[in-house]
This record gives sequence, C-alpha cells and structure tokens, in this order.
Amino acid sequence: MEKHAFHVWRYGAPLLVLAAGAAALWPFRHQLTAEAIAAFSPRQTVLAASFLVGLYALKSLSVCFPMSALTAAGGLLFPFPLALAVNLCGTGVAQTIPFFLGRREQGGLEALAERIPRVAGVCRAQAENPWLSVFLLRLAGASPGDVVSLYLGASGTPYGTYLSAGLLGGLPRIACATVLGGALWQPGSGRFWLSLAAGGALTALSGVIWLLWRRRRRA
Repeated sequence: MEKHAFHVWRYGAPLLVLAAGAAALWPFRHQLTAEAIAAFSPRQTVLAASFLVGLYALKSLSVCFPMSALTAAGGLLFPFPLALAVNLCGTGVAQTIPFFLGRREQGGLEALAERIPRVAGVCRAQAENPWLSVFLLRLAGASPGDVVSLYLGASGTPYGTYLSAGLLGGLPRIACATVLGGALWQPGSGRFWLSLAAGGALTALSGVIWLLWRRRRRA
C-alpha cells in the first residue's frame, strides 16, 4: 500500500503543482492582461525584462495564466527586437520548467501506453520524429502548453531537441503576438488584424504539414 501511494504521489505531483498554481491565480485571471502587466512592470529596461521573464516562469506552473498576455505585454514594454528577444527567453523558461516536471512521470506514461493502445500509438508517432512533432505542436499553438510540455517531458524527448524545436516552432506565433502587443492601443488597425490572421494561418499550416507527414509515413 505504501509503495502504491509513493508511485501515485511521484507521478501525480507535477499535475498537482499545475493545479495548485491554477487555483492560486484563478481569482486574478481577469486582471492578467497585457495592459495590467505593462502597468505593473518596472520602468527600468533590465528590471522590466527580468520581471517579465519571472512571470513566464510563474505562468509555467499555472495553466490559467495566459501566455498571450505576457507576449503582448513584451510588445507594449519594449521596441520590437528587444521585445522578441525577451519573449523568446521567457518562452524558453516557460517550456523548460514543466518539461522537467514531466520527467518524473516518464515511468507512468510508459505504463499507461502498455495498457491503452491509443496512447501507445501517440507515443510511437511522437518518437519516430520527435523534433518535427514538437515543432508542429508549438507551431500550432497546442493548448494548454504547460500540459503539452509535461507530456513531452514524460515521453522522454531529449531536452535539446525539445527546446530547439519548441522555440523555432513557437517563433512565428511569438512574433505575431509581440506585434499585436504593440498594436493593442489601436485595435482596429491593419497590424492588429494582420497579427490575428497570421496566428490562425499558422495553426492551419501546422495541421496541413502534420497530415502530409502522416500520409507519407503510411505510404
């Protein structure tokens, strides 16, 4: 019984961490906007960048903290090149923390795959080309991203593969959201609508690439 309880705690702890983070931030969810984050940010550039990256780390422990608000806040706080760099650093932090939490669940995922054929099929497809799988998941903006990171950590994806594919796949969407942040004060502007359209197009593109790759693999 004690051994069973230990395994339940070991494999369930990462999900409990996310649940606790979500519960703590849920009452403030309506205040977690790009404008509010920018207003609370320090005025000095280095401190503002550190503050924003710290919020990305906090976001990685809570599925209810919107990543888009952080990315857009970067667009409000900094010129575009610096905003993009800070948002990429923050995204790397936000992807890394739940990934390593998911490493604790690797044995649990393997046991689940042995029992459920569909889970085994997903694991096999992801293992055949882990870089492409991670790239497409991030390009599509698969949500919730923290749970996706937990799964990829539990699936045994190499960290270098995971981070490089994740950042590259997320780059177009991060860039769009950063531009959108700079356009929040002009919600009817062409740049505002272009950013929204680009996000939708990226999701559709990733789906097409995934289908083509699956068909080629089956041929």
